[in-house]
Parts: sequence; C-alpha cells; structure tokens
Amino acid sequence: MTDQRKVSHSQTLKAVNHPIRREILRFVNEANKISKEDLLYKLKLEKVLEKEDAFNYNMDFLIQALCVKKVEEQGKFYFEILPGGKVIESF
Repeated sequence: MTDQRKVSHSQTLKAVNHPIRREILRFVNEANKISKEDLLYKLKLEKVLEKEDAFNYNMDFLIQALCVKKVEEQGKFYFEILPGGKVIESF
C-alpha cells in the first residue's frame, strides 16, 4: 500500500479546506519547491499568519495529509508540493 492510500479522503479535505493551509498550498504549488524562510515571508506579507508556531502546526498537518513534503538540502529546509496538495489548483 502506498503512503497516499493511507491518508483518508476526509483528512485530505480537512487539510486543503482550511484557509491558512489553502494559502500555504497555493504558495508551495506556485513555486513547486520553496524554502521555509521564503514561504514564511510571503505568508506574513499577505497577512495569512503572523506566528511561526501557527505555520508549523498547519505545515505539519499538510505533511501528514501528504499534500506537502519537507526536504533538507545543504542545511536548509524546503517544501515541495505532492499530488495530494495539487488539488488546490481546482479552487
């Protein structure tokens, strides 16, 4: 069984239907891969969120729902869109 099948449809819907998570997905989807710093900057600039704690909570939810993948390259964290997160394209 692939990881994607382990995530329930309701968990994916809960992930993508939240306004903050939807905006996070929009930015990650537009970039396809974005650093944590750049993503946080854009979210704060657009007044989507202000605190890193809120970002971490919502990003963890998206990672668990297999919408986004966190990767580390040369000591820097990036987020990449996964097929589950591409559903945002239909919003």
